[in-house]
This record gives sequence, C-alpha cells and structure tokens, in this order.
Amino acid sequence: MRSAGHYALGALLVWGSLLPLSFALPQAYANQARTGMDAELLYSHVERLAKTARPAATETEFAAGVYVENALRSYGYETALQPFYYHTYQKPASLSLAIEGWERSWAALPLTFGQNGAQTAELVDAGYGRAADFASGAARGKIALVKRGEIPFGEKVRQAAAAGAVAVIVWNDREGEWRASLGEPLDMSVPVIGLSREEGQLLRQRALKQPLRATVKVEGGVTRRHTAYNIIATKKPTEAATGQRVLILAHHDSAASSPGANDNASGVAVMLEVARKLSESQLDTEVQLVSFGAVTAGQRGQRAFSESLTEQDRQKIVAAYYVDAVGRSGDVTAFAGRREAVLATGLLAEAGAQQSALEVARAEQQRELAPLTVAGIPAVLVTRQKAAGEADRAGDVPATIEKEQLAEAAQMIFSAVGNITDTATPAYPIRSGQTTGQGEPEEDFQ
Repeated sequence: MRSAGHYALGALLVWGSLLPLSFALPQAYANQARTGMDAELLYSHVERLAKTARPAATETEFAAGVYVENALRSYGYETALQPFYYHTYQKPASLSLAIEGWERSWAALPLTFGQNGAQTAELVDAGYGRAADFASGAARGKIALVKRGEIPFGEKVRQAAAAGAVAVIVWNDREGEWRASLGEPLDMSVPVIGLSREEGQLLRQRALKQPLRATVKVEGGVTRRHTAYNIIATKKPTEAATGQRVLILAHHDSAASSPGANDNASGVAVMLEVARKLSESQLDTEVQLVSFGAVTAGQRGQRAFSESLTEQDRQKIVAAYYVDAVGRSGDVTAFAGRREAVLATGLLAEAGAQQSALEVARAEQQRELAPLTVAGIPAVLVTRQKAAGEADRAGDVPATIEKEQLAEAAQMIFSAVGNITDTATPAYPIRSGQTTGQGEPEEDFQ
C-alpha cells in the first residue's frame, strides 16, 4: 500500500500551481537564451530552495524534490521518482532490569527498534540465541539471556520469540561501548535490553548456579516509518551511443535547523545548471542526474539509489560527480572515494579543480560518499575545501552564497562531463570484475 507521502508528492507534481511560492520555477528564465553559466539563474535556484529548512521526509523536502523535477523536465530530461522507505527510532523513556533477591542496579541499554513491554519470568541461558540454542524448548515462557556474536541481534530476538521466550537480555562479548540495533522493526519480537560484558558475565554465572527470576521493562520506545524520494533524470545519447553513463549527483534536503543554502541548495543549483547546458549538447554518453532525498537522515537517498543498481548499471558508469557545498569561497576540490574514480578526478583537475584525499573532507561528507563507493561507483565528492569548518546551520542562508562561486563550480563540472559525453571523444575503458567495499556502520547489528 502506498504511503500518504507518496500521494502528497504526486498531488504536488500534478497541481504545480499549488506549490509554495518558494518552490515555484523561476519563470523569468524560461525562455532565456542558454549561453554560458548563468550566475543569476544559479542563485535563483538557491534562493527558492533555501527559503525554508527541508528536513528528510517532510513536505518541504517533497516540495524541493518537485522543484528539481520540474526544472529538469523543462530542460527536456526524462524524469522518474524513486520512493524509498526507512524507519527511525526514539529511545525508550525508561528501561530496567531487576533480579528478585539481588539488590543491584543494572545499567540496561536499549536496542534500536526494540519492542516495548514488561515481563517477569525465570531467566534461562540461551547461548548465542541461535535456533540450536533454543531447540530444547527450555526458553518457553522465560527470559532468554543471550551472548552477543555469531548471528545478528535481530535474528537472536526472532529466534527467542519463535521459541516462546517472553523477553531477551543480550550481553556484550567484548569490552567498550556499543550501540546495538535490530536493524529494522521486527514482526515477531519481544522486549529486549542489553548489558555490558562485565554485567552479562556476572548475571550468567549466577544463573548457572541457581534459578533467577527477572523483570525486564522497556517503556516509551517509538518506531516511525518514513517515505522519501530520489529524483532521477536521464538524457539519452543523441549520437552513436558508447554504452556508458556519467552521473551528476546532489541532495535536496537539509538539516532540520537549517535553510541549507550552501548545504546543499548550492549543489542542486549547480547540478541543474549543468543539466541545462548539457541539454543543448550533442551527446554520445548517457547522462543521469540524481537529486537525493533524506541524506541528512543517514544517507538514505544514496543507499536507496545504490541498492537499486544492477551490476550492468554499475559497469556502465565511468564517472560520478557528487556536488556538495560549492557556494562559498575556497578552492573547488575533488575528493575521490575509489581508485576507479581517477578519470572523474583527472577531468575535473583539467578543468581547474584541486585534488585531495577523501580523508581531508568533513566527516559528514565522507559519509555521504560512502554508500556510492561501497557500491562500486567511481564517485568523486566536489566541494570547496575551505567550507570544511562551517558549522552554523541556522546561518546557512542565501545571502551567504556567492554567485561567481556557483558559476565557477558549474563550469568545471560541465567541462569534465563534456569531455566524457562529447561525440568527438572516444569511449573510456569499461570497468570489469569490480568488487565492492565494506562501509563502516554507525550501529552494531551483530
């Protein structure tokens, strides 16, 4: 069943006249002669997108997506919506563990997407929580004590619930802090809490010596389902096709506390201006533009897009430019996420950009590129190096954006992409046998 958000966005697309004024297309430029990088048009995009914050999966983010799609359609691109869904979790207001006859305070930890509830029952050791550990049926009607490791947390809880356990206590198998997650909300679940290695070992040792009756309480945890959208636009080759593809990427959402003029209305504006210029060109390579949603909610848009690609899709991509925070002073810099991105970085350098190691970029920008590089996409982060220290989200307003900086970034990307798509240049070597890397999770799932 489609979400209300899907229909809301569909209505916005159909009823363009009902869009908020801040997201109406700049009609003054509709028939303007398309020569050079239009600094005024670039700035106009930023102004309209950054009149309000655009938090992930909200109507203002949806409206920003509509604005981007309408602009790309006006330049002759085929567009498509890519809806995707994700969940967020609000930590429990309270959670606790109590053992009858044992006066001790336990430092119970929440597991993301854990179920609320309160259960009192006898404690039973259930090993790692695998199916074999529950095969005896001893956990039915009891609270299962399971050790971290071997299988994901979500599977431990599912196996316990299927075996008739009424709650689960997961204890850490290693030292240090942990942020455990079930990965997603579970249809079959019971209340679950976590304990440190020290507390888990202590509890298990006593449980093996004598029967223990425990009470597990989890209250106030809230799981929410959200819908967001990527906007995907495609320009097919106008000449004999190379069978290759180049991507230009940005994100149209912003932090909840920020109008997001530089981060990242500036990137969207540059993407749109390059798209406008490419629409006038003869191409032998497919151009795909993607404006991501819900990037500020954990890079959800990049993940959804990357996961939707087939291996054949990945092999077609010879370069991908992710444009982020390019509207203020500083050198335009290309940060390559993979060695396969040497073509993308090299062409951008020829256009005047600096090159640098990805580790020098802001941590959040590294995270934004990660889902693309993990998927094997030869992606390059295009940003301005001096923007790395910017942290005033509330002050990220259009008045801080420099038109000339937008135009310069747009010209560099247009030159780089033009080298790939120009009918006078040959096709580039197709990558083959490429393997994907491993990302660094922010939460522990196993």
